[in-house]
Amino acid sequence: MEKKRRLVMVHPAVIAVWAALMGAASLLPSFPIIGTGATFNVGNCFIPLAGIFFGPWAGAIAAGIGAFIGQLLAPYTVLFGPFQFIIAVVGALVSGFAMQNKWIWSFVVIFGLTLVWYAVPAGRAAWATPILYLLGYAGIFVGWFFGRSWLTSPNRGKMFAGILCISLAGIVTTQAIGNLWALLFFKLPPAIWYTTLPIAPIERFTFSLGAAVIGTPLLIGLPKISIPVGPMLYEKEEDEEEEPESAAG
Repeated sequence: MEKKRRLVMVHPAVIAVWAALMGAASLLPSFPIIGTGATFNVGNCFIPLAGIFFGPWAGAIAAGIGAFIGQLLAPYTVLFGPFQFIIAVVGALVSGFAMQNKWIWSFVVIFGLTLVWYAVPAGRAAWATPILYLLGYAGIFVGWFFGRSWLTSPNRGKMFAGILCISLAGIVTTQAIGNLWALLFFKLPPAIWYTTLPIAPIERFTFSLGAAVIGTPLLIGLPKISIPVGPMLYEKEEDEEEEPESAAG
């Protein structure tokens, strides 16, 4: 009998805990995004990890709720209004698909956002800004062709690299959405975009690196306390489906 995968395979309590963790992280110190007046909170490292740990759909739910709670706790971090949490939803969704080795969807989202940028006249005026997205493409390329088994590897270095690649895709996605939002609503001049361009890749890589530093021990440790995360979610589901079949036999 063909196996059917549930969209959400994570206990609601786990989603709630992660969302609360993200919300609390919004109160941690924020780092300025040079030239924009915006800030980037270290809690944003938890966005790609939500997708990596819980899959695209449960991860998107956890990240969205957590980001919305963060907006309520720290309204001074809100730059794009009450729907800013949608950025976290899409970032976790992209990371979750990458965790499932569906890298094509990560590529499609970032590439689509790049096309939309150039479709806007103000975006074409700041044509070099999407150079930043090469970080995301690099993470996708390495993960797609070399890192398909890194998350389940006993080699901790490979696991770290796998989380880093996925986090790059997720965090660059959130940056691309934020850039487009700012372009459309704040109409920032090209000079601002070019001022931030040299430092932006360093910021995104640093936060992706932070996600890997946080995520690697959690990916190792959570299954040891009976909380399956990452690829283990699907191994658990397969075991649960095989047990009834064995009993019936």
